[in-house]
Amino acid sequence: DPDESQAGLTDFDAPDPEDVDGSEDDDGVAARASSGDEETVEVVVDQRELDSNIARDLSKREDVETRLETLSVGDYVLSDRVAVERKTHADFMDTLLGGDRSLFEQAKDLTRHYTRPVLLLEGDGDLFAERNVHPNAIRASLASLAVDWGVSVVHTRDEDDTAEMIRTIAEREQTANDREVSAHGEKAAKTLGEQQEYVVSSIADIGPVTAQSLLDHFGSVEAVMTADEDTLQDADGVGSVTAERIRDVVATDYRPD
Repeated sequence: DPDESQAGLTDFDAPDPEDVDGSEDDDGVAARASSGDEETVEVVVDQRELDSNIARDLSKREDVETRLETLSVGDYVLSDRVAVERKTHADFMDTLLGGDRSLFEQAKDLTRHYTRPVLLLEGDGDLFAERNVHPNAIRASLASLAVDWGVSVVHTRDEDDTAEMIRTIAEREQTANDREVSAHGEKAAKTLGEQQEYVVSSIADIGPVTAQSLLDHFGSVEAVMTADEDTLQDADGVGSVTAERIRDVVATDYRPD
């Protein structure tokens, strides 16, 4: 529940609960921390990360501007090519062992949209003692992320260390490398199917899973775009709210800001 997840996050200019679903005004800015006169870096934060102290920590820093969004890929976006997936040791083992989404499904989503994805693996304990899993299986997974998927794995001790690392990467990207921040990334899809998924997933930020469901059901981007609100709900995982948002984006007259 987005309302519950924002409890205690006093340093954000919190939006109305109805706006937290990604349909924010002000050019997509749902929450922004105040900044001083010094040069700042921007960090886009997924709203599901509000349960951690990291977003609160970053929002209090005068040299960091935070923007809250519903991200379909990653937990933090630091440039047009860097998205960060944060996992505690327990989270990592859950996805490795086939939780809601497998580790490599998440890696695929990251690399589809960002050329320099990062996995922040957080914890000061022994990863290999976290579960009753053979150490070689864990090593093989970490090796596959780095070698097969091109995901950089960075270890941090705790939430404070993670916040510092996010700030450091953002500064390197935006200041040293002069990169801009883009919640959709810079990497174009390689195949026609991936391009189609990307187009549909960008509509009202519905995400890649729902985009695949819509394309499987309707067969083409054009069919998704022209379907009415009731028909859109025939696709698996598409409810009335999502269908309404899609129609609003597709059918509403263009009004430049």
